[in-house]
Amino acid sequence: MIEQVNGHILAPKQATKYPATLVLGKNGMLTLSSDVHRGQFQLDQTIVTDPIGNMARHITFSSGHVFVSTNPQQLNQWLNVHAKKSWIAQLEKNLGLIIIATLVSLAALYFIVVHGIPAVSKSIAQLLPDTVVEEVGEQTFSLVESMGFTESQIKPQRQVELQQLFQQTLDKLHQEQIVFSIQPSLLIYSSKDGANAFALADGQIILTDDMINLAKNDQQLEAVILHELGHVHHRHVLTTLIQSSLLSVGAALIVGDASGISDMLVSVTVLGTSLTYSRNHEREADQFAALQLQTWYKNTDSIVELYQLLQAEHNLDIPDWASTHPDIDERIETLRSDSIK
Repeated sequence: MIEQVNGHILAPKQATKYPATLVLGKNGMLTLSSDVHRGQFQLDQTIVTDPIGNMARHITFSSGHVFVSTNPQQLNQWLNVHAKKSWIAQLEKNLGLIIIATLVSLAALYFIVVHGIPAVSKSIAQLLPDTVVEEVGEQTFSLVESMGFTESQIKPQRQVELQQLFQQTLDKLHQEQIVFSIQPSLLIYSSKDGANAFALADGQIILTDDMINLAKNDQQLEAVILHELGHVHHRHVLTTLIQSSLLSVGAALIVGDASGISDMLVSVTVLGTSLTYSRNHEREADQFAALQLQTWYKNTDSIVELYQLLQAEHNLDIPDWASTHPDIDERIETLRSDSIK
C-alpha cells in the first residue's frame, strides 16, 4: 500500500521551511516533492533519526535536505517496518541489558567517587605550590576570630613552655627526615566550644585553652600536636577542598540543573562523601601520631589517654555516619593495637 505524508523540508544550512510531500512506497522507495528538492530515493540511502517516543523522525537525504513530517505517527509506523534499527535502539528495548548497564554504571560511579576522586585530589594537593598553600592558609586564618576564637587566657609562661614543646616535636620529626615545606607554627586561642585542636592548610596549628587544660601532661599535648602535624604532612585540608570541589562539579554535571530536589540530592551526596573522606583523614592522622609515639616512647598511651579524656568531656550522642570523625572507641582500639605491635 502506497502512503503519502505531508510535512516540510529544510535546505542545507537554512532555517526556512518549504512545504513538501513524501510518498512512501511499499518497497522502501521514497518520492519527495517540494519546490527546493524532489526525486526518488531508496530509504537505505538516507539517514533516519532514532525513534524517541512519538516524536517525528527526520529523514536526511544525501543532498543535505531534511524532511520533517507533520504526521509523525504515520511516518514512524512506516519507518518501523522498513528502516533498519540501530544497535542503540535495539539495546534500549532490551530490559536485561538495561539492568546490566545500570549496574555497571553505578559500580563505575561508586569506584570513581570512593577511590578515584580521593586519589586524584590527594595527588593534586601534593603538587600544589607553597604559594597556593599559604594563600589558602591565610584565607582560613582570617576567619578564625569570626568563628568565636578569642585571645588565650593561658599564662604567658605556660604558653612559652608549649611553644618549646612544639619546637621540640618538630626537631624530633626532622631527625626522622620528616620535614615540612612550610614551617608549621603553634597558635593558642580560647574558644567557647571547648577542647579543640585543628590544623590550617599552611601548617598553622591551633590549640584551645580547654584542650590544654584537659590534658594531664605534656606528652598528651604532644600527641595532639603530632595528630595535627599528620594532617599537615598529608595535606588533608587541601585534599578535602579539592575533593569537595570535584564532587560538587561532578554531581552538578550528572544531575544537570541543580535546583529543587536535584539541589538537595547534590548537597546530600557531596556532604555524605565529604564526611567519609574526613573520617579517613582522621584515621591517617592518628596513624601518623601513633607511629611517632611508638618510635619515641614504645607505646601510644598518651594519645589513647587523651582520647579517653575527650570522650568523657564530649559525651555527645552523634551517630558515626553523621560525624566528621570516626567513632572514638574505634580510634582508641586501633591506637591500642598500634601500641602492642
